[in-house]
This record gives sequence, C-alpha cells and structure tokens, in this order.
Amino acid sequence: MRALWFIITVFAVAVILQYAKIYIFRGYEYDFSTFDSIFAIRRDSILAKEQRPDTISPQKYQNLAETKALSTVIQQFPVNINQATAEELEALPRIGPAMATRIVNYREENGPFHKKEDLMKIKGIGTKTFARLKDLITLE
Repeated sequence: MRALWFIITVFAVAVILQYAKIYIFRGYEYDFSTFDSIFAIRRDSILAKEQRPDTISPQKYQNLAETKALSTVIQQFPVNINQATAEELEALPRIGPAMATRIVNYREENGPFHKKEDLMKIKGIGTKTFARLKDLITLE
C-alpha cells in the first residue's frame, strides 16, 4: 500500500511541477531567434564567398542589420587582416573578441602580416582554424 501511495505522490508532484513550468514560469523561456538570424547571415555570407567573389547585399537583411552584431557580420569577404578592426575580425568563424584582440595586438607589436600563414603565430590559431580562415582573409 505504501508503494502505491509513493507512486501516486511522485506522479502528483511531477504534474504540479510541469504545470508550474508551463503556466507560471513561461516568461523566462530562452529566445534563440536572434542567434538563429546571426547564424543564417554568417552562413549565407560564407557560402556566397565560395560561390562568387562579390559581397552579400545588405538590403537582403535590411530589417536584421540594425543591431551592431549583425552589422559586423554583413561585410565584404575576404577580410584584410592587416587593416581590419577587432570587430571586423570577429565576423570570421572561430574568432571571438579575445582572439580578435590578440590579432590586433600582434599586428601592432610586430607590424603587418607578410603571408597568411603568419596568422598561425597567434596563440589559439592552429592548422585547423587556419584552414577555415585562409579563404576568408587577405593581406591587401
């Protein structure tokens, strides 16, 4: 009999918790729509680079390009690593704020990059990351 009451109690608690999760805490759900939009734009811009040399038209994403994060993603590839700001470098895959700052600091301390492979001198950029970046960067 105790086992039956235990199962009924556990079931009732689970139902109450599910009800509370759905109806009481519904305002705290995560919204990934902005992240999905950034991912779609970044994916489209990289695919466009592989298919044709021109840039993505910012008018295509006019309603999304109002935020700062999206405006740095919609840019012309390839990125000139000798002149790009940290924000422009962040639009590259696998390059976050810390890595972009390291690239800018290295460039300020050692001068401009002479070849694309010099980017691997930056801590955190290995052969796999460089392989992803080499078609998206330029030295001009």
